[in-house]
Formats: sequence, structure tokens, C-alpha cells
Amino acid sequence: MDFGLIRRNQAKPTQSLCLLGASGSVGGTAIRYLRRNPSIALESVSVHSSIDRLEQLIQEFQLHRVCISHEDAFDYAIDGLRSQYPDVEFFRGADGLVEMVQQSAADTILTAVVGACGIRATVAGIEAGKKIALANKETLVTAGPAIQALPAFAENSRSTACIVPVDSEHSSLFQLLEGQNLSHVHRILLTASGGPFRDWDAERIRGARREEVLNHPTWTMGPKITVDSAGMINKGLELIEARFLFSCRPDQLDVRIHRDSIVHAMIQMTDGSFHLSCSQPDMIFPVAHTLHYPEAVPEQHQEMSFPEAWPALSFEVVDDVRFPGFGLCRKAMEEGGTAPAILNAANEV
Repeated sequence: MDFGLIRRNQAKPTQSLCLLGASGSVGGTAIRYLRRNPSIALESVSVHSSIDRLEQLIQEFQLHRVCISHEDAFDYAIDGLRSQYPDVEFFRGADGLVEMVQQSAADTILTAVVGACGIRATVAGIEAGKKIALANKETLVTAGPAIQALPAFAENSRSTACIVPVDSEHSSLFQLLEGQNLSHVHRILLTASGGPFRDWDAERIRGARREEVLNHPTWTMGPKITVDSAGMINKGLELIEARFLFSCRPDQLDVRIHRDSIVHAMIQMTDGSFHLSCSQPDMIFPVAHTLHYPEAVPEQHQEMSFPEAWPALSFEVVDDVRFPGFGLCRKAMEEGGTAPAILNAANEV
């Protein structure tokens, strides 16, 4: 089936990539995958302020178009960079992200920047008819209805634009839902590890130290998303993203804590049966799926034994008292309108 934003019939395997957020955790995973798959060309990248990382990528991939989204970092480094790399075109700030996407010859834009700053660049990619590998959840949380209303996603549109999710849970849901009639799906469940505070009471969570907040038990991520994950805000935002990505009702969506992070998503059909998507907790899987979609990933990344290597699978309901931010996300999703955008803005302060 086609979802409004995914538009399966328009998707083609990635041949060249514009990577926004190359210095982040998802961007780093994408670089790791590209090194193993040289058939996909890296055409352009952005970093926030990591100049050393940018120089490494310019040299390794012979880049000719890059962006530094932190304006102060750009101003500090640009003279030296232009002197050392005279054949490279440099773009500055959030406006530079948009300009680089508009000028990009890549067929796919991987938006792995953090925060609402990724919205304009994503829209620019959609308007240019690109395949959007979406790892920036704030795009749909903040501007979901506006994205859905873009001319590229109109029923009779001839645009080649499409969105394919990169987040592990949404990538898993997409694979589970593909080919399904949404009217036959009763519930859509995302999973969460529960973060570092899954066994803490509310009072102890309120007194958590910085190093405890940043000590995620499963995933290695940037500091912002790690903080959001500790308070389950990240998972609440993912609920809102799923609502717009898959055009489903708020009452169909829920989250279960799954400590082993092997099951990434589940759907329950109207007949009561469950379908699960499982893999090792490594972002290489959803990144590879997104880049090759709609074709299959041509290689196996990790051997995953069945069932000997699996623990007993357990799932728990999220406690809104211990994780009030998650409850706020659910309420914002149900209320709709500007509520998700307001919530996201408060979370980014």
C-alpha cells in the first residue's frame, strides 16, 4: 500500500546522497554504511560545528559541496577552509542547508540534523522531487499537517518526492505495514528500552545527575536525543511522527517498554494476531533499508540466531507518572492542531 508521504511507487534505490547531519550519530552510521557500499556516492554533507569531521569527509569522499549549519563555527573556520579546499563550495547556517539541498544533484536527502532546523531543508528536498530519508522527527512533529498538504503529496501529483523513515521504530513499522490494509490494523506499537530510569521512582528521577541522564542502556546517541530518551519525551515525539507518517488515528498508537531492544515495533491485526519486527539494536539496519528501498538490502549485517540468542521477550506499559513528558506528548498528539509544535518548541528550549 502507499501511505500519503511515503509514496512507494515513486521510491527508487539511492545512487547519490546528500547527508545533512554527518557529524551526528545517525550521520556517522550512514558514513559507516557508505564505506562498505561504494556504489552509493556521497555528493554533499552538512555538519553543525565539527570542522575536523568536515575536513575528514571532504578528503575521504572528495566532496565539492558542504554546509556548516552553526554560523559562528562557519565564520571562525571559513577563511582557512576556503584556502585549503578551493574547489569546495561552502554553505552557511540554516539558510545554507536549504540552498545546498536546492542545488544538490543527489537523488536522496538524508535529514539527520536534530531539531526544528531540519524542517526547511526537508521541505526543500520534497519540492525538488527528492527521496527523503527522514531521521529528523521534528519535521513531522512540528509541521506534519503542512508537510501532508505540500503539492508534492497531492493525490494527482507527478512529483518524484517521497519520504522513507530512518528511525529504527518507524522503519520497522513501515516494513510491517507495507502490503497491509490499514483498516485491518487494530493497534500500532512502538517499543522503547525505557532508558536509564526505567526502574527508578519519580522522586529519584527528579534528582538524577547529568552523567546518569546521559547513560543510555542500549543506544549510542547524541546528547540531545539521549536526554529526551531518558525522560521518554523522544518516544512520545515518535508517536506523533508515526501518526503523520502512516496516516493513522491517535487511538491506534501506543508504546511498550521492551528492555532488550530486539523488537522495534509491532502491529496487532483486527483478528487479534501480532506481527513483530526484530533485529539487533544497530542503526545500520534502518539506514541500509532506507537507502536501498524499495529493493532489498543486498547484504547481511549481523548474524542473529533464532531462537537461541534471544532472551525471553517482555513488554511493559509506560508509566505517565514517572515519565510525565511522555503523557504530554500523547495529549498533544490527541489534541492535534498546534499542540505538537508548541510541545516540541518547549522541548528544544
